[in-house]
Amino acid sequence: MAFDSDKVARFGPPEGDTPPRARFATGRRSDLDWLRVGAFGLLILFHVGLVYAPFDWHIHSRHTEDWLREGILVTGPWRLTLLFLISGCALRLMSRKLDAGAVLKARFARLIPPAVFGILILVPPQAWIEALDKNWFNGDLFAWYGYQFSADGLAQGVPVNHMWFVLYILVYSIAATVLIALPKVQAALSKGLSWALQGPALLILPIAYLALARHGLFLRFGITNHLTSDWYNHAVSLGAFLLGFLVVGEDRFWETTIRWRWAAAALAGLSLPVLMWIQSQPEVIPEPWWTSTLFAIDQWAMIAGILGFGAKHLMGKDGPTLRYLTQAVFPCYLAHQTILVASVWMIRPLNLPAPVEALALIALVIGGCLAVYEVVRRINLIRPLFGLKRLPKKVIEATHTLEAAPATTPTPALTAEAA
Repeated sequence: MAFDSDKVARFGPPEGDTPPRARFATGRRSDLDWLRVGAFGLLILFHVGLVYAPFDWHIHSRHTEDWLREGILVTGPWRLTLLFLISGCALRLMSRKLDAGAVLKARFARLIPPAVFGILILVPPQAWIEALDKNWFNGDLFAWYGYQFSADGLAQGVPVNHMWFVLYILVYSIAATVLIALPKVQAALSKGLSWALQGPALLILPIAYLALARHGLFLRFGITNHLTSDWYNHAVSLGAFLLGFLVVGEDRFWETTIRWRWAAAALAGLSLPVLMWIQSQPEVIPEPWWTSTLFAIDQWAMIAGILGFGAKHLMGKDGPTLRYLTQAVFPCYLAHQTILVASVWMIRPLNLPAPVEALALIALVIGGCLAVYEVVRRINLIRPLFGLKRLPKKVIEATHTLEAAPATTPTPALTAEAA
């Protein structure tokens, strides 16, 4: 068999074999925009999957697909961690010319209105449908509001559901402003991380961190999505957020992900089937250390491979479609779970076959999300409630379609529009 030096190089060439400079530090990061859009698309599929999975979720189909116990692991270990990393990248890119105070002001303006709106308006219909479905409540939606925001309801806690992600991004952004206020410390940490994560260390060090976090914190605290008690989730998600924040402008880091993308993909491809097999076996409590390690291997190897392939193939792949989707992602995230829960509640009585029902749910969620975005982006008054900036008056007057920016000005990639 002939020796293929290119295939060998894919799994980690010598450090001197550096790919062409990709201007990661100053160039537009359309690769991260595409990854963010793709991760949200996977989120829709993941949540539709939970409707059929043998787990407790907000609402369930009449059909249960046992194979989803293992199938959920295809994206479950890494999808949200990737989104937090990209959100950290976004914060750094939008804050390059701002001081800490200006960044905080921008973050508050962008995230607090949708968080409050989501908790007060978008989440209660979900919670009401879940309460009806699980026989916790038998009144109408207005009665649910009266109960939920009564003294007794408030004492039991107000559901935030998927708004937890927005709240976490807000808190993590506040934490990152400490680094913005200390530019020399930030620069030293960025250089140090990009130096430390060279060669195989790109895979070894993050996997070791994630394995220790899972074995040390997950076994004790689990994942709660409650800000004050979610220590394992914070270790992983805040860690990913700060990593993205610190390395997004470091060419060395991104060139390393490109060099090691095939190794990362191979590692993920090997670990996932084993992880799925372990999931199919009777549960062992507490989780053995090797299971925690295997979970961490799949988690980071997938992320590293995705970042590498994205940096290699998606840099500079900009256009109207990406700019549209980049603007739409956050409003769609805010709306998607309410649309999904309501859709299940409405079409479940039809007793459709599981494949037909699932396809209908995917179509309803995607179509509903885009319809919400099309309405929201045209009404300046409610744009901030869905995480969009108000449009200047001259832009509104210039175009009746209320595009997010004049046609001659491309939408910035991964600026404050990204959560």
